Amino acid sequence: MMLNAIVRRPVSPSEQPPILVLLHGLGADENDLMGLAPQLDPRLLIVSIQAPIEYGNGGYAWFDIQWDADGVSVIPEQVLASRDLLIDTLRHLPAALNAEGSGLLLGGFSQGAIMSLGVAFAEPSLLSGVISMSGRLLPDFVPANPLPGTSQLPYLVQHGTNDGVLPVQGSRDIREHLEKMGCPLTYREYPMAHEISIKSLADVRDWISERLP
Repeated sequence: MMLNAIVRRPVSPSEQPPILVLLHGLGADENDLMGLAPQLDPRLLIVSIQAPIEYGNGGYAWFDIQWDADGVSVIPEQVLASRDLLIDTLRHLPAALNAEGSGLLLGGFSQGAIMSLGVAFAEPSLLSGVISMSGRLLPDFVPANPLPGTSQLPYLVQHGTNDGVLPVQGSRDIREHLEKMGCPLTYREYPMAHEISIKSLADVRDWISERLP
């Protein structure tokens, strides 16, 4: 099964365009992050994927969240099922786009950032880089022993210091985890809320462009 997605073909076409897959946050849809496309490298074949769970008002979620006495919690079976659906989609995506042999960058915002890390820790060989924007680390996604290749993946991790939805400590924990694994890491904090700012988007653009052939 492949998840629903929308595609923007490269503005500067090539035989093997690099693929950037974007994952939206809670309550949004596949159109949400595609609005970033005009600000990104024109060589990219950009795919924005819709999460599998209906969330109301036309939005979608990668997993439901619950509030209880211990704070926010998730259903492990649900997050793992969404991750596996996403991995299956990413496996088939290059062939479906006639872009086999291209590198695949995976990035997301909020829940999408969480899912991006989940894929990276489970199937690092699928990816050529990971972008985490305003996310956090789910213990359900962290294997007891990192898989071969996980520590070679480059990561860009961003967060706003004024984020009242997912506090910045979430990305600081991601940074600590990736540093312990010895991953190539670029870490940035910004004076912003739960959002993507002009500056953070410019850093995403530059980080991606530096890694394209």
